[in-house]
Amino acid sequence: MTIRCKLTVAALVTSTVAAAALFLSPAPQAQAQGQGRSVTVSGTIYGSLDFAYPGGPAWVGHALISFDKQAPLTATFVDKGWHEFKPNGGMIGGETITLTFDGGTLEILGRFESNLGSTPGLVYLHETGSLANGTGAFAGVSGHVTVQGPAVVPPAGAGAPTWISEIHGVVLGAE
Repeated sequence: MTIRCKLTVAALVTSTVAAAALFLSPAPQAQAQGQGRSVTVSGTIYGSLDFAYPGGPAWVGHALISFDKQAPLTATFVDKGWHEFKPNGGMIGGETITLTFDGGTLEILGRFESNLGSTPGLVYLHETGSLANGTGAFAGVSGHVTVQGPAVVPPAGAGAPTWISEIHGVVLGAE
């Protein structure tokens, strides 16, 4: 079942970086009239840091997103951004996560904070962002997301950092 939505999307994404692959398409007249319904969104986003990504390091990976408890849709993502270290060893920064589905792309323009866990290499991410710059089925889509979850950052030379997050939210205006 394909879920199509109009111009407004509100989503809560709980887990890691990415997060929120919404199979949406615009329908301005119907949105203006308030047609459609809201549906739940849940899923998982996971990936790793690719140090050799063209143009500089980027998080890359996959997302599995279910709308209204239907079979999940799959997407790939690329996440590029900037960061600075906090005095406690965590980070703050911003990023653009580009989700690519069959039928279009969608960007999450996010700001994040990460904090060190209580064990070596464990980091927790909290991010909020806006959905923007959609193409294809996602053209004209907007909304907001929250991403939370753990990452593992091994010592230099011991492998690439990895990340996984759980996604929960709501899409408004579904047909």
